Amino acid sequence: MFVLLSDLEKEFQELDIQLAATVHHVGEYDRSGDWAADGYASAAAALQHRCRMDAHVAHGHVRFARRLEKFPEVAAAFGAGEISQYHARVITDAYRPSRAAELSSVEAVLVTAAKELAPKELAVAVKYVTGAIDGDRGAGDDQAAIDENACYMSFSNGKLVFNGQCDQLTGEMIVAAVNAEMARDRQAQDPRSTPRRRLDALANLCRLPLDRGELGETHGVRPHVSAVFDVQDIADITLDTITDIRLQARRNNLSATSLEFLLCDCTFRRIIMNGRSEILDVGRATDIATTAQWKALVARDRHCQHPGCKRPPRDCQAHHIRHWAHGGPTDLENLQLLCWHHHRQHHIDDNKTRARDRRATRTRDP
Repeated sequence: MFVLLSDLEKEFQELDIQLAATVHHVGEYDRSGDWAADGYASAAAALQHRCRMDAHVAHGHVRFARRLEKFPEVAAAFGAGEISQYHARVITDAYRPSRAAELSSVEAVLVTAAKELAPKELAVAVKYVTGAIDGDRGAGDDQAAIDENACYMSFSNGKLVFNGQCDQLTGEMIVAAVNAEMARDRQAQDPRSTPRRRLDALANLCRLPLDRGELGETHGVRPHVSAVFDVQDIADITLDTITDIRLQARRNNLSATSLEFLLCDCTFRRIIMNGRSEILDVGRATDIATTAQWKALVARDRHCQHPGCKRPPRDCQAHHIRHWAHGGPTDLENLQLLCWHHHRQHHIDDNKTRARDRRATRTRDP
């Protein structure tokens, strides 16, 4: 099928026209108060539930509808497909009660500019106008942007879904930190895509302080894993018992492979319960690999031991060659430095290999 650029232009215009109508209807529903009769605390709550939206998306639609009411000429141009939703949002986001009169007087000019400029260019023009109105050198806009800073995170289908927005200065700081970590974390002939490397860099910026308490070569605070035993089910708790049930625990739908990976180098604690509510004893937290073992491991290995990887100890963990969760001892002969990425991949690959071997054995058996 041959697609013309003019056809795409028309399709996007039609999408904006339809969205403008929907936003108008959202505003009408919000003003009507029918959401209360429908059993909801707000129009946003009704949209979130009935239209299966995330909370921040629903609130964003209601906020957009409310602000669009303050700009009739913007609404008209948006509804006619003359400007996009992004142009309309740039203008309506500038609304403040203290600016209402002045913005109304220049609304027609802003609409004309929106018909000619890209949204980013329009944002510069709007910021110039609001700065002239406020006379505070942008302080009001800065505070408003900070007040709208938000980050939303939730687990869905075993994955963390997050979204958010922040003021430009905070954003520049985050981007600079992530870009710097991406550059530091880059491997030779790195097979990862740029979005994957960006997410890995963000995870590193969170993981390193959690692992060590501060960035550096020390090996202090590690992931914490607690094994919970019910005294009614287990009469004699021994090391062999702990080994047997190490992989039975689950949290946030972690796979057995992920739990095995965490147990390789963590702080382990056992908790004895009497039923579901009575705690009988909380054992002392014990490092799987001690600080002394870690220092010896760093002195011996010096960097990640995966072929071709030279990541320094600050990026590494103590990996059990014979997995701790399967009874492997915690001694230097059974330990090696592996960076976070290769350590996790090793556990994934190892479990895949064992699964293939089990399938092959079942196939060969009569």
